[in-house]
This record gives sequence, C-alpha cells and structure tokens, in this order.
Amino acid sequence: MIKQYENTLRQLIIDVLGDADKSDYNISKEISEKWFAKRSNAKKNNDGFLFEKRIIFYADFEDLALVIEQNWKEFLPVLFDKKRFQVFFKEVGQFRKTINSGNNLIQSQENLLSGIVMDLKNAITIYHNKENLVDDYFISIQKISDNLGNSWSKSDANQKKKPVLKVGDDYELLVEANDPKDRKIEYQLAHFTGKLKLKQDSNRFHFKIDKAFIGQNTMLIVKAFTTDADYVNESILKIYVTVLPE
Repeated sequence: MIKQYENTLRQLIIDVLGDADKSDYNISKEISEKWFAKRSNAKKNNDGFLFEKRIIFYADFEDLALVIEQNWKEFLPVLFDKKRFQVFFKEVGQFRKTINSGNNLIQSQENLLSGIVMDLKNAITIYHNKENLVDDYFISIQKISDNLGNSWSKSDANQKKKPVLKVGDDYELLVEANDPKDRKIEYQLAHFTGKLKLKQDSNRFHFKIDKAFIGQNTMLIVKAFTTDADYVNESILKIYVTVLPE
C-alpha cells in the first residue's frame, strides 16, 4: 500500500509536470544530480535494458512532497488543500518508517493508510474527469431539422416536440453532426421496431411514412458515427413523431 501511494504521487507529478529529463520540477541541482546518478546506476546494473527511464522514479520518498510543495500552484486543482496533503504525506512517511524497521502496521493504521491512498486516487480521478472534455474525442449530433420546420438539439431533445404526420407523407430529416478529429461521418436512421433502417453517407434522409409508423409516440433513432476511429465513436439522438392513419 505504501508503494501504491508513492507511485500514485509519481504518476501525478508526471501528469502535471511531465516525465522528460528536462521537465522543470523546481528542485535544487544537488537533488537533480542525485536522481540522475541513481538512474545511471540502474542502467549499468541492467545493461541498459528493462530499467525505469523516467527520472521522477529515482526521487526519494521525501523528494515527492518537495516537488509538489515547490510547484503547489500547478497541483492545487488536484489536491486543493496543501496542509491536508502535508498531514497525509507525513502520516504515510511514519508508516513507511515502521515497515522499513521490520514492524507491522496495526489494523487501524492499515485502515488509515488505505483511506489516504484512496483519497489521493479519487482526487486524481475527479481532476481528470474535469479536464477531459468529451467533445474533444467523440462525435456529437448538434442539431436535427425536418421539412416541417421542426428542429431538435442535444439540449432540448427531451422536450415534447412531436410533429404530426400521416401515412403517405414524404418526410425529410437533416442531421448536423461534428467530429472533433474531422473523420468521415456516416449516418443511420432507424424506426424503433426495426421496420426502417437507412444507412448512408449523406446527412439528409428522405423517406415516406408508411403504416408501420402509426402511433402517438413513434420513435425515430438517428445516429451519426465514424468507422475509422480506434474506439466506438457514435452519437445518438431520439426524436418522436405522431403518425395518423390515412
């Protein structure tokens, strides 16, 4: 558990300040030279293979707190309370000394250590969730318009906006979608029962309303997607229409 805490702090430092040799950790030359010397020894002992290259992994335990405190402005959005971080770090440091001296932690100490580790991991997760914007990675349907003058967007898709159509009507939908990485977008329109399914490159659907659509809350499922992404990249918007018999 101590190692988890240490490595979580190291990864946090990498996320915030970087892991390159030239990353500015705002530490003294003496400490920096000590890290590089330890890495050189590790490389020598492993013949240059299978050794950790990231310099922050050669920092002593106490150095980790120093880096965070010396760059507190950058870590503030993650850790929030400097005094709280210092208290927790000091507590973990005491547990570390206990274990290194050959003694075991008592149950209450183990529980506290586990809580401190989880608290740190949760803080990092919350930070990442705030920093990572969905629209930077995934396609999004911005707006759908029909030939009757109705429109739907992500923000108002749940509003009770139901065009009234009749069997035999020609209906047209125009889909406006955006992919942040400019990949080719394909489109799909489906009736919720599966009786209609159109898949095409064009963002304009034109089809005739038939008897299968009759109902007060007929759901049409519109999907925009890309096929050349390394992950599932699709956006779906559901719209509802009322279809009257002939």
